[in-house]
Amino acid sequence: MTTTLPSRAWTVTISTSAGRPLMMCSACPGPDLAAGVPRGEEMRRHLARHVRESGVEPHLRTCQCRERSCVWHRRQGPCSGALRLMLIRADQQGRTWHLADACAACAAAIPQAASVPEPPEPRGHMAPASPVASAPYVLEEPGEWVESL
Repeated sequence: MTTTLPSRAWTVTISTSAGRPLMMCSACPGPDLAAGVPRGEEMRRHLARHVRESGVEPHLRTCQCRERSCVWHRRQGPCSGALRLMLIRADQQGRTWHLADACAACAAAIPQAASVPEPPEPRGHMAPASPVASAPYVLEEPGEWVESL
């Protein structure tokens, strides 16, 4: 029996179809037409939504660069160090982007990448030990955090 662990790695590619911006995501079923929103902003919002909805606990996260045989950088040695959420520009034109967890060693070796902060806890989020188990979980658009991507 094989168990697949959850991961935090997404790839978004922006192209055009009949002159209209089209966004393809590795985690979504089909293309998404970006309606007049600048491609960088739309891409950041889309990736931010995936991160906020992923729900992968920190102790289950792994270096996604290593999971892909370190194809995002030249070989530099074994994975090591704390995990970081990385935004990676995969091409010179800025059309393909990755958002993924990477260890400190891989993060330092990946060109055209930046560490981004983890999303803030949503308002209304209660810690597991809270006596109010039925408190509402309100997911809202954390504008400042999305802009930091």
